[in-house]
Amino acid sequence: MMLARVVGKAVSVAKHSAYEARTLLVVQPLSTELTDRGKAIIAVDYVGAGEGDTVIVGAGPGVARQVFGLGRAPIRELVMAIVDSTHIEL
Repeated sequence: MMLARVVGKAVSVAKHSAYEARTLLVVQPLSTELTDRGKAIIAVDYVGAGEGDTVIVGAGPGVARQVFGLGRAPIRELVMAIVDSTHIEL
């Protein structure tokens, strides 16, 4: 899992059925200091996040199946939660 910031939406007219009624978000991974880390990625939104929100993104094989009970779906990253606040002790 990682923290990320929603920076936009990706639009597709043809998509896999697992994406139906879901928004594809462009998210920027964040470091523990909440600064940009690496390149932006696309994640499937399961919580209704919006641009500017800090979110928790789950990534890896089987995450969608384990968290949301989906069958076989081509989903690598998904937005699992909107973060209300953070407190990181280093």
